[in-house]
Amino acid sequence: MKNVKVFKALEDGPKTIEEIVEITKLPAMEVRRYLLRFVEQGKVESYQKEGKLFWKIKETSEAEEEFKYV
Repeated sequence: MKNVKVFKALEDGPKTIEEIVEITKLPAMEVRRYLLRFVEQGKVESYQKEGKLFWKIKETSEAEEEFKYV
């Protein structure tokens, strides 16, 4: 499954879309679509550093975990 490839690419730290494309060998637009879907699901977040957009797996707080199943 392609979306799993994208998520696994982020497991060892934040990456740009270009880096994810290089790892997964998927088209950039497809990677972007999966990342945006992950953002909607609360699994991934992005931040800007040195003019580049980085994507990373979202760290969950204890409060988020506590109310996850409510």
